[in-house]
Formats: sequence, structure tokens, C-alpha cells
Amino acid sequence: MKLFKKYHHLGSVALWLFFLFTSIIIFGQILNNFFASDDFHWLVIARDTKLSWQIFLTNYVGNHQGGSYNPFLVLIFKFFYNLFHTNYFTYHLVSIILHATNSFLVYKLAKKIFDLVNIKNFKKLAVLAGFLFLLYPIHAEVISWIAAWPHLWVTLFYLLALINYFSFRQSNSIKNFIYSLVFFSLALLTKEIAISLPLVILIWEIYFYSLKNKFNIKFFYLPVYFFILTLFFVLRYISTGLFFGTYSNHSLSFMALPWIANLAAFGGDLLSFGFLRTIIHKGIYHYLEPVVIIILAALAFYFFIVLIKKKYLQFVSFGALFFALMPALVMGLHRTTFAGERYLYLPSIFFIIWLIILCKDLRVNFQISKYILIILFVLFIGINNYKLAIWEEASALSKQIVGSYKNLETTNGQKFLTVALPDNLEGAEVFRNNLNQALEIYYPDNHPEIIIVFAHVAVTKENKNDNLLKWRQDELGWFAESIDGSFVITGITSITMNNVYWELWNYNYQNFTANTIRLIPDSGSLEQIKKDELGILIFDQGVLKILE
Repeated sequence: MKLFKKYHHLGSVALWLFFLFTSIIIFGQILNNFFASDDFHWLVIARDTKLSWQIFLTNYVGNHQGGSYNPFLVLIFKFFYNLFHTNYFTYHLVSIILHATNSFLVYKLAKKIFDLVNIKNFKKLAVLAGFLFLLYPIHAEVISWIAAWPHLWVTLFYLLALINYFSFRQSNSIKNFIYSLVFFSLALLTKEIAISLPLVILIWEIYFYSLKNKFNIKFFYLPVYFFILTLFFVLRYISTGLFFGTYSNHSLSFMALPWIANLAAFGGDLLSFGFLRTIIHKGIYHYLEPVVIIILAALAFYFFIVLIKKKYLQFVSFGALFFALMPALVMGLHRTTFAGERYLYLPSIFFIIWLIILCKDLRVNFQISKYILIILFVLFIGINNYKLAIWEEASALSKQIVGSYKNLETTNGQKFLTVALPDNLEGAEVFRNNLNQALEIYYPDNHPEIIIVFAHVAVTKENKNDNLLKWRQDELGWFAESIDGSFVITGITSITMNNVYWELWNYNYQNFTANTIRLIPDSGSLEQIKKDELGILIFDQGVLKILE
């Protein structure tokens, strides 16, 4: 008996090792992927940030002008940069370990919930929840892209906060309650999407209150979570000047219809793994109001059936999914590729739990469900391999671009405008920005100052090494037209930045693409170009070239 008590955690350790082994098998192909896009941004932040309390009083780049507030994330990157520097293999290994650990914690959370609400075979169903999360095919981006670490780390702390909360419910241990608050605080300081956690706890407490003969109510403790959330918003305002807003939008405008429509996009991704995204966004673009009406009608019908049938557990689990999605609804997803799936990483936990509860309520036949699961697992592995291969191609292109810089004839102190670099490869980031940081890291003695023109090309595996644009010059500046007339140019339609005006012609507002760039530097910039003080750096046939 004493021996059993001593090793009673062995089952959990074995399950975590199983998740880790499976994660390495499925996602191990990313281990040799090179850095891409915002990865370099975080490496430079980690390298240059000085350890001090000022980290908690500034935004993530160290100033007070808007942006995201992620002080603990900065510390995480600083810690691993000091260990690994630019060894991308080890960063990817950490991503895989984190995903396996999060999958194990999904199992622990599901086990707590299913046990509390008396679901039969709760341990087996909890293992299923963790395994589904491990393999779910919308996680390729967050595992492959080091710049998506915020979502891996915030999910880790979020899960630990919830698990300790449910442990507190079971045992009344104040220790678990304190742990929950600590992990909630770490989650908030890692990524702002953790603001949903008090609402997730609230909806579960409402469910427990409806069954008050079976549970002791914990409403008294709930205000502590909201108090911490309030302190976070105050600290965020002191540090960034914003209560709300994102790094790309410094003010949060209320846009009810687009946000509701985004539910269709997010729901479509959860159900189709992103393959219906283009169709759904096309419908939203052309028929916004009808789409919103359909969504609201479908939700009303579902909630009506659930409440009539008294399936309150379904209602609560779906409500938790909705609250987890709320912070991401304002961001949206890319309209034509798989990009942005990282925002579904945390909400997918509650989607999987809701799906299992739904199947239990529908009393799906065991034999049928067994075959469905086998088909799903095979499908999941195939889709993951497809998406991971895209990230592998994108990282190889990023490495190819960085490596091509050494072949350019440059002079010390020369500046470059970068135009039409590859934004992404079928959704996997390449160089949306941050070429400046990449060259600074890999060419410390001979790196130029980069001035970004936010007009890019969206490449594919087939055309990444092709000649995509034909450049010509006139007295005002340059034109770049796609060779075959295709809409491969993407970016801001028209703007003046960094003393350069550009506009994209024949612009398709549905998917933000065009087939022509008009580039007009101001007179001062044109004079610098003539004197070779300023060059124009373009992407052509898979490498960097200086525009003649």
C-alpha cells in the first residue's frame, strides 16, 4: 500500500511521456526549420532588453506608446535567448514540449470537469480530450512559428489556473485557490487573451449554483479574479496608455456585425480545420448582414433546444468556448490562407470538451464512435503533415533569403527600401517584416538599415523561386507588374510612409491583393538613390536583389 502511494503519479507521468513521444513523432519535422518573420523581432527584443522592473511598466518593445503588454513573455524570451541564442532547433523543441504538456493539462482539466459533473468513464474521455487536442489540425502554426510562443505559454498558465480552480472546488484547499490566482496573473502578463478566464469560471459557477444541492457555492471567491483583472488593465494603461486595443489597432471600436460574423469564420476553422475559410470569408464579404442573421438564428435555435431538453452542461461548455473566443473575435483570421490559426489554440480546448459532452448527450453508439475516431486520427495526421510541410517550405525560403544577402554588392552605411518581399507562403510567415533584424543578427558587421514598404508578394511552393514581378522605371519612380497578371501582390492599398508613396493597382478588397505596385519616393529619397546612398531591395527568383 505504501509503495502504491509512493508511485501513484506514475500513470500521469507515463501519459505525459506518451503525449510527448507522439508530439515529437507528429511535429518533429519542424525541428530544423529556420526562423521566419517576427521570430527575428523577438530575438532582438530578448537580446536587447535589460532585466529590470521597467519591463513591467512598458509595452513589449520597451516604450509607452500603445502595443501589446506582455512583460512575462519578454522575460521568457530573454531566458531562452540567454540559453539558446540563435539555435532554432532548441526553440522548436521547446514548442513541441510545451504543446505536449498543454495536451496533458487538457486531459487533467477535462478529468476534473467530467469528474465534478459525474460523467461516466470520465478518465477515458479525459484522455481522449487530451489526445484530440494534441493532434487537432489547427495547431500547426502555433507549434511551427516561434513568434507564436505567446499562445503556447498563455495556454499553459491558463490551464494551470483552471485546473487549480477546479481542484479548489473539489478539496476547498486555499492553496489551490492561491495557485490558481498566481497562474492567472502569469497568463495575463503573457498574453492578453487570458482576460476570458474569470468569465469561464463565472459560467461554471452559475452551473454549480443551479445544482446547489450537490455543490458548495464559491461565488465569494470570484471577485478576486475580477480584481486581478482590473489591476491588470490599470497596469496595462500605465504601461501602454491603453486599456483596450491591440498592437495593430490602438483603439477598440465596437463593430458588432463583423465580430458576430467572425464567429462563422472561427467556427468554420474549428470544424473544417481551415479548409472552408476562403468560402466563409467570401460569404461574409458579400453578404455580411445575412451571415450575421444566420449565425444568430442558429445560436438561438441551439440554445433553445439545449434549454428545453435541460442539457445545461452543454450550455455551460459552449458558453466557456464562446468566452474563450471573445478576445480573438476582434482580431479575425486571414481570409485566404491558414494564417492566424494561433488564435484558436486556447479556445480549441473548450471546443473539444463541448464536443465530447455533445456526443455523450447524443448517445453516439460505441462501435460507431470508435470507427469515427480512427478515421479522425488518420485525417488529423494527414492534415498536420500537409500544414507542417508548408511551414517547412516557408522556413527554407526565409533561410534562402537571409543567405542571399551575402551575394549582394553593398556599401557600408547604405540604406535600403524593401519592396515586394514574400509576406507568406500559403499562410506560413516568411518576411512580413523584420528583415532588418534578421540581417542584423546574421551579418552583424555588414548589415544595412532597412526601410519597409508594406507591399509584399504572396508566394506558393510552386512559384517561390520564379520571377513574379516585372519592374520598370519612369521619371517619378517605379512600377512592378505581375508577370502573368495574377494577383500576387498584397499589402496596404495606398499610403505615404518613410518618405515613400506607394499604391496597389487593381486592388481586390476581398482578399487584399493586387497585380501592380506604383512606387514613388520623394525628391530627397530619389536624390539618395541616385547617389547610391539609398537602394531598393526586392525579392526575385527566391533571393534578394538590388533594383537597378
